[in-house]
Formats: sequence, structure tokens, C-alpha cells
Amino acid sequence: MSLCGHTSPVESLAFDSAEVFVLAGSSTGGIKLWDLEETKMVRGLTGHRSNCTALEFHPFGEFFVSGSMDTNLKVWDIRKKGCIHTYKGHTRGISTIRFTPDGRWVVSGGFDNVVKVNLESYHHLC
Repeated sequence: MSLCGHTSPVESLAFDSAEVFVLAGSSTGGIKLWDLEETKMVRGLTGHRSNCTALEFHPFGEFFVSGSMDTNLKVWDIRKKGCIHTYKGHTRGISTIRFTPDGRWVVSGGFDNVVKVNLESYHHLC
């Protein structure tokens, strides 16, 4: 199976917990959401100004986070089809993102040698 449609290199990938969807982030900052069962692109999302270097689905809810070399962490709602929050704080690009196992918080690591813990609870979005 091949999931085609990006026009620039893919730099990050993430599966949802049910392994139905996959996210792909590109070097231009674009993100594509793919349905693996249907083998089709569900949505194309834009918002980052440069390389989308990290993606992570929430473990229970219908949203995900992305990190970029533009230093921003974005929270995306799949149902609303867009970005619902942008967090700033890193002084250089974001290299990794993880939700806590309970899905309550998101942690990001950056090329600025800093780990940021976003203490906003994400339970209300589920």
C-alpha cells in the first residue's frame, strides 16, 4: 500500500491507537490524515510555517498534536478539521512530542535542549 499526495518530503508519522488513521507531516509544514482501511486521504491541514517534525495522536480523544521547526506546538481537532490551540515556548524547533499515558498532558522536546510540559488538561476535549 502507498499513501501518495505529499509534494515535499515526509518528516514525521503517527498512528492512532486503533490503527485506523495515520498522520504524515511534511518538510513544508503540511499534515495529511490518512484512513488506512479506505486507503485514502481524509484531510490535509496547514498551519506550521516550516518542517512538521513531530506528531502524536491523543490516546483516547479525536485530536492530535504536532510540533515544528517553527517552534510551535499545535493541537488539532479532527472533528472540527483544524487547529484549536497553538503553544509557544521553545526557542528552537520541536523534535519530539508525547502525551502522558492517561492523555492528560502533552510533553515536547526541542532542539533548544529543553523539555516543556504543557499542564493544560486535555480530558475536556475527549
